[in-house]
Amino acid sequence: MRTPATSELLKEAERLENEASAWRVSYYAKRLPGDAKRLLDLGCGNGYAVTAWRASGSQAFGVDISWYRLTRWVAEHRERRPFVLADARNLPFRPGTFDAVISSGMIEHVGVRESSNPYTVRAEEDQDESRAQVIGELSRIVRSGGMSYLDFPNGSFPIDFWHGDQVGSLRWHPIPDALLPGFRDVARWAAGAGMIARLEALTGRLAFRQVGRHWWGRWSTLPMAMLIRFLDRSAARGWLRLPAMLYPYLVISLRLCDRS
Repeated sequence: MRTPATSELLKEAERLENEASAWRVSYYAKRLPGDAKRLLDLGCGNGYAVTAWRASGSQAFGVDISWYRLTRWVAEHRERRPFVLADARNLPFRPGTFDAVISSGMIEHVGVRESSNPYTVRAEEDQDESRAQVIGELSRIVRSGGMSYLDFPNGSFPIDFWHGDQVGSLRWHPIPDALLPGFRDVARWAAGAGMIARLEALTGRLAFRQVGRHWWGRWSTLPMAMLIRFLDRSAARGWLRLPAMLYPYLVISLRLCDRS
């Protein structure tokens, strides 16, 4: 049974998830091809972004592995249920089904065991293979010419602002981290699946809502935003070493290699 404190924490996390979904949809709407109508949100949580995509005219579907998320979806979306309960390593879709796939804050939870109070994480023995399987599924279900996007906290940056026992927790971690991958990891998995990975500009993706709950988060918001803009310019010029290390959060696009 959930304690009142746990229940309130969950409600707050879901409120932030709902707010973040609109921000995320706005960010990706500017990057998706104009003909990208069939869209998959992989690791969709309660499905707030799926609802937003559908409201904008997309044929959006959501996938999550959590039974809890499914019950929340059913409770909040009684009129339509484009929600699939499935493992990201083995998706129940035909090849080339989607024009675009977006997976936000999901890949880091594949191949790990997490516990709370205090928050701990342990990598499973087949973690690397499991995450490569996920990327392989993206390669399979997206059509030729389509795009896939992953975003997640950067394992090459030593501070994780998104995982812990409280919303907006600050978690120092070693590099490499048992939880968070880095750009090179994704690039390697993508190459194995016949895809090309590209580091995308981060400005516009983060709103600093969670860390803004703390005084140190409010104090660091402006300096972090300035750093991100500098790193965006570096990435645009092809200087990927600094952004790949210093972005606190990564957005990575994946495109199928030309097979002609």
